[in-house]
Amino acid sequence: MTDPRVAQMVTALADHVLDYGADASRLLLRILRGLAKGHPVTREQVSQISAELGMDRLEAEGFLLDKTERDKEEAIVGIAGLSLNKHPHRFIVDGVRLSTWCAEDALFLPHLLEKEARVVSRSPVSGEIVRLRVGPDGVKEVAPSGAVISLALVDPEQENMSSVQAIWNAFCRHIHFFATREEAEVWVNGREGIAIVTVEEGFSVGSQLWSKTLRYVA
Repeated sequence: MTDPRVAQMVTALADHVLDYGADASRLLLRILRGLAKGHPVTREQVSQISAELGMDRLEAEGFLLDKTERDKEEAIVGIAGLSLNKHPHRFIVDGVRLSTWCAEDALFLPHLLEKEARVVSRSPVSGEIVRLRVGPDGVKEVAPSGAVISLALVDPEQENMSSVQAIWNAFCRHIHFFATREEAEVWVNGREGIAIVTVEEGFSVGSQLWSKTLRYVA
């Protein structure tokens, strides 16, 4: 990673924000992979999963409370960036049409799901469509070839990340795919705390952010 600001942020987030511990990490991945099948994860299913993991039900529900999107029945429809609701970045895995909260989510989710995905997004500058094929081990295809991604350089000790809405505000509204670096530079101009990286670098960022979660599961 060429930008030291990105490396510093990744270390801070991986060590202090996304290190949920073994049980919670396993719970998150079980729910994430269930959601990827295209259906909400109900409270009953959460109770079943937590029981199978040996977790207290109330502890599991408390952990998930501020990390999930819910529907009217309080079933989970979004977690860790993956959603059944409409967000700007389309994410297709095993033929199931989903979306992601931000562009970076679309790069790290195949790593967490251990599945290949196709991603379709639109540049907020030109409106040009950016298409990607992303596997668990990296980016396979990018069109146009010069596409890049913006990253919000967030200090986890300064930003509020206590809810999904807070995460959207701190991260997601700043993280997009662009058809070219020139477009990204136009968008970033006048905004503070934004880096521009290649999609391959974005994949590497996501892999590092969630490395502890996958180690717990392994």
